[in-house]
Amino acid sequence: MILSKNIADKIVSELSKIVEQHINIMDIEGVIIASTDSNRIGSMHGGALKIINERLSELMIQNDDEFVGAKNGINLPIEFNEEIIGVIGMTGNYNQVYKYGQIIKKMTEILLLDSYMREQHMIEQKARDRFLEEWIFGRYESNYPNEFQQRAQRLGVDVKSAKRILVFSVRTLDDQQIDDQTQTLISHKIRLYLMSLKQAFLFRTATLFISVLNHRDDDEILSIAQEIEHIIHKNCDCKAFIGIDSYEIKDVAQSFKNANAALQLSFKTTKQINIYDALNLDLFITRMPLKERKEYLSHLFINLTSEEIEPYIELLKIFYKENGSIEKTSEILFIHKNTLQYRLNKLAQITSYDPRKLGTAHLFMAAIMVYDSLKSDIL
Repeated sequence: MILSKNIADKIVSELSKIVEQHINIMDIEGVIIASTDSNRIGSMHGGALKIINERLSELMIQNDDEFVGAKNGINLPIEFNEEIIGVIGMTGNYNQVYKYGQIIKKMTEILLLDSYMREQHMIEQKARDRFLEEWIFGRYESNYPNEFQQRAQRLGVDVKSAKRILVFSVRTLDDQQIDDQTQTLISHKIRLYLMSLKQAFLFRTATLFISVLNHRDDDEILSIAQEIEHIIHKNCDCKAFIGIDSYEIKDVAQSFKNANAALQLSFKTTKQINIYDALNLDLFITRMPLKERKEYLSHLFINLTSEEIEPYIELLKIFYKENGSIEKTSEILFIHKNTLQYRLNKLAQITSYDPRKLGTAHLFMAAIMVYDSLKSDIL
């Protein structure tokens, strides 16, 4: 392991909170790479070189001119896997610093080990993220089956049991993309939560968070999605939009496509968590090409602009929510029943279909869904 300046700075920062004397860390070349005395950084430390070259267990320097670039104090090797990777020194007279010598050496090595473990964890996490991404988006499993199985086993990913895919995107309250710092925070918090679940992983693309989980029924996966939404809301002023694959799909690539389709539905409706359902009319409509959705509205509401269509859509939402009750709809809209009837008659004239008749009501219900899916574009 190489003792980097970044790690050395962190160690000096932590140790300086405990001891009052100046602390220096030297690399394998004897150069001071971190110090509580910034003026000494970059200079050669002759005492450190002696420890490294002669593999000394410690070196007490009595006078400032005893070694080039060294001051009186104690210096000890920093060891990792039985190899000297640097030297730590503490400035001061013998009685002040000797009693701290082995303590700061041990603390340095503990901090170094902790940093190494974190680094290894990050390397393993990135390797697992790449594996999951290649599994879902590529043909890795079919093209290299043996390597795929070996790599999965090495990374601790069970690829033999059925999975569920959960896809989510996070946006600010005014529907803007979140910054990278917020993405990193959310990723960290969600990963911590998923650690409590068996075989639950998360990785990020440029715009999405994708979670791969062991197979669960819809109630369980919905509960996980709700907890993710809660964690995001708790840690930042953001909105989470979540899509979940269908229960019966076993292929992860298809599961992702279905989960992503459900996510697109979450963007376009008031329901921010959706489970893929091939029979869901909302989902079917949102997957229609944009051009065809616009054409549907223009063919139904002949010669009306988007602004003219909107009040009819809002009226129809209430009308169908109240099961076609003229009395209840007029009460909610604060208009006379005759006025409501006039507007419905007017709509029937425009479209050539009567929204009050059972045989044509489905056309207007579909129009409501189409309009809602296009609302952001229209407005």
